[in-house]
Amino acid sequence: MTDDFEGALPIRPEDLEALARAQAAATDAEANPLPPMLTGPKRQHFLPRFYLDGFSRGGLVAVFDREKSEIRHQQPVNTAVIGHFYTMEDAEGRRRFELEALLSEYEGKAKPVIDKLVAAAPDLSADERSDLSIFIALAATRTPDMVHSVQALNGEMVKHTAKVLFADVDQTFARLRVDEKFAQESDDELYKQAEWMVKMAQTDGFIVETDEKWAVGRAIEMALSAAPYFAVRHWRVVHRNNEKLSFITSDSPVYLNTVVPRPTSVYGVGFGSPDAFISFPLHQSCTLEMFGDSGILEHKAAGRDYLRMANLHFARRCQRFVVGRDEALVKSLTEELGLASKKWQPKFRGN
Repeated sequence: MTDDFEGALPIRPEDLEALARAQAAATDAEANPLPPMLTGPKRQHFLPRFYLDGFSRGGLVAVFDREKSEIRHQQPVNTAVIGHFYTMEDAEGRRRFELEALLSEYEGKAKPVIDKLVAAAPDLSADERSDLSIFIALAATRTPDMVHSVQALNGEMVKHTAKVLFADVDQTFARLRVDEKFAQESDDELYKQAEWMVKMAQTDGFIVETDEKWAVGRAIEMALSAAPYFAVRHWRVVHRNNEKLSFITSDSPVYLNTVVPRPTSVYGVGFGSPDAFISFPLHQSCTLEMFGDSGILEHKAAGRDYLRMANLHFARRCQRFVVGRDEALVKSLTEELGLASKKWQPKFRGN
């Protein structure tokens, strides 16, 4: 993802400051200059409850669970929720809820904007665009899918670094020999240690465990970078043309692609790429497409073929859950994609 904001529509400074404070709280709770927030909910939704309500019928959603290979009906309040997922711990061992509070704040700001788009409002204010841009950027990065992807990427980077640092036994031995921690070791013992270290590094013989809260902090940092790009995009809200049809969502609800196919590259595509095409299901009745940089808002209607294509894209990206109004639709999509037999893969790779 690029960090070049040139040409992007500015997000309100107070919003960027709020996101920055949340990111600081996520990485170091003591860095937050405000009084510590020591109380908050244990049950924390990574897909907001109001958002899930938009994909429900009769107060229930149909949820495909990849891990259990089943579809069940359940209330949104019991869907996409994890205990203390956004709760941080400071140096004194106190639980801190600043990040959860900020996420809740932008959920409250985004809900009326989504309601307006569902109702095909012809225009939005700059503040409404800003609020929804931040909400969608957070929706892209606040999920276990993204957090676990960050953990996986960090693990790959650590292993790659180890392969470079520990590629030669003699060089590794020489570095260990001048390290004061190994001053009492004999040359024979140290050489065996060097051989073991090179073997572990070159054969991926060790496991890297990346702290989940650290990864949450990095994910919020990514949202801070992405939000200004979302605000400047051409926004197209695509509505179903028949109430018998519906859009689904998933536990990885923001779909990133390109306007036209591009050659495969190690660099991939980022939210700030000029040719990025971003889709986000707003509600069972419509989805938002973002592309270009015109800042225009438009509404279009689409039929069965478009909904099928879009829903397959949304379902394919899931980590564990696909959520929809209609059980038959969720079943059809997940079976066509064979999700029950496919293992989740991180969204980005280090090689």
